[in-house]
Amino acid sequence: MAGSGKPGDCLKVIIAGGGTGGHIFPAIAIAEALKADFPEAIIHFVGTRYGMETELVPRAGYPLLTLPIRGFLGKGISEKLALLWRLPASLLISLCLIARYRPKVVIGVGGYASGPLLLVAALLRIPTLIQEQNAFPGITNRLASRVARVALCGFAEAAKWLKCPVIVTGNPVRNSLGAALPWSPERKQILILGGSQGARSLNRILPQLLRETLGEDAPKVVHQCGSRYSEEVKASYEGAAFEVEVTPFIDNIGDAMNRSLMLICRAGAGTIAELAQMRVPAILVPFPQAAHDHQTYNARSLAKSGAVRLLPESQFEQLADEMRELLDQRELLGKMASAYPPLVGNAAVRCAKIAAGLILGKEVGDLDKEFGTHV
Repeated sequence: MAGSGKPGDCLKVIIAGGGTGGHIFPAIAIAEALKADFPEAIIHFVGTRYGMETELVPRAGYPLLTLPIRGFLGKGISEKLALLWRLPASLLISLCLIARYRPKVVIGVGGYASGPLLLVAALLRIPTLIQEQNAFPGITNRLASRVARVALCGFAEAAKWLKCPVIVTGNPVRNSLGAALPWSPERKQILILGGSQGARSLNRILPQLLRETLGEDAPKVVHQCGSRYSEEVKASYEGAAFEVEVTPFIDNIGDAMNRSLMLICRAGAGTIAELAQMRVPAILVPFPQAAHDHQTYNARSLAKSGAVRLLPESQFEQLADEMRELLDQRELLGKMASAYPPLVGNAAVRCAKIAAGLILGKEVGDLDKEFGTHV
């Protein structure tokens, strides 16, 4: 594999991982960037049959293969015992998949399905890399970093937790996100994002809080709530003085952000990356039960710039005061919009080019100099 002049038109890639949109959307963005450089590339996704990849990957036009592996953190004893057969079965299936599809590179994006693929690929000396979205890496990527050739990180803070060389690339975002329009105080809506699967506490508390805080002259509220909570959230907004739109999922999230005065949202890595690209002021409410509180790490990284405000869920009662201040003094929102760090190019393209460089046998240090953000 190393030493040829180019990866070749028949580039074969396996992208492994999933579970949530935070893992899957960056994976799809990398696949799109690889396809742009190598139109004949053959890309297979490997996940589980339990995560959002079962819906999002086929919708994006890629084949999905599955492993029986499941999460065990926070699970009962039966799920933890099931790991005794799920892990070896997943390793065996991973070996069969690699033997069948013969990838030139294996990319892990986090989520339990990426671990077995990366381990088997590393043992077979196939180039491996991990893409870590969060400032505090998940357990799979922390373990996989012991065998991966390189980690491509959305946040520089992740490097200290990983055992392999790190290149800070930023987090890939969906092509459909589009370009940011200049922020304006004349925008007419507030956007609430609970994440790709919805956020129970945001969905439960925010409607009542907003009904008590906002009057009939308030901007329209657009609330993405996840399919599980749609009817409940709609009922919670009944009687509101302001216009409300409740939707399970927003496909064109870039357009929605470009029309928004401000956002209230969780602090998943994907959301942070999209905010950084679309440059919309936001109040971030990290999910407190996220593994190792990684959403707080993510939020702090962006809050240091002044572009967003960090509000722990334990201090949710302060949200009404925060919103009144920002809506009454929109120049504060303008300062937040202009405080975002400068964009440093397309992270998905950087990840794709690093993957191609690994196939050619390039040194990680050279790839870092060429494609790292160095910010």
